[in-house]
Amino acid sequence: MLSNSVATFSLYSDLYARFRPAYPEALYQWLLPLCAAQERAWDCATGNGQTAVRLGDGFARVDATDISSAQLGQAEAHNQVYYRECPAEVTPFDDASFDLITVSQALHWFHFPSFWPEVGRVLKPGGVFAAWGYHLYRVSPEVDRAAAILTSIVEPFWSSRCQILWDGYTTAGCPLPLLDTPELAIDCDWTLEQFLGFLNTLSASKLCKQTLGEHVLDDASGRIARAWGDSGLARRVSMPLSLLVARRP
Repeated sequence: MLSNSVATFSLYSDLYARFRPAYPEALYQWLLPLCAAQERAWDCATGNGQTAVRLGDGFARVDATDISSAQLGQAEAHNQVYYRECPAEVTPFDDASFDLITVSQALHWFHFPSFWPEVGRVLKPGGVFAAWGYHLYRVSPEVDRAAAILTSIVEPFWSSRCQILWDGYTTAGCPLPLLDTPELAIDCDWTLEQFLGFLNTLSASKLCKQTLGEHVLDDASGRIARAWGDSGLARRVSMPLSLLVARRP
């Protein structure tokens, strides 16, 4: 993983824990039956552990890794989940250890020439690799127009690596045979505070503030607030998921 992205994610680990959305249950209901067994899973770049904890409800053991100790410090405890600080590309796991490997909202940050061989090494024959992410969000025409102003301000601060996510992971170079995937989306009923909190967890927003000042997005946030209306009103926020799912022969 890129060193500058590690620093950014570590600095804002509390915001990730508070404001990053949960992934839809329909994703797990589709994914888990693809696994021949549910003995052991690896959740790579686990962040606050939300995917690992859900996998822990079905797998006998989940190894959850992240390169950021600050992120791991925010992770939720679970009896079947074992957290470990280590990079995605070099792990201590034995060959053919896992029935499932997952990567949530992080694959685009990895060094692929090192990561894909590691996946091939630790995934069992017949095991499943699954990565997913989101980058679009829709609320209402009024809120979307206001949010587009904030997006235009932070646009220069997106890493070029994010293009891999925006391409739906089709350019990630996965060497394993791909599986067909369903169309899924994250649907959240959020208040204004939650939506603005989420926008502030975006890597471009964080880098923009670090570069131009903490209050650089205040005016754009105010426009979003006026478009939102009642700050206590929960609005539906929808984010389509991009999925990359493959099976080791």
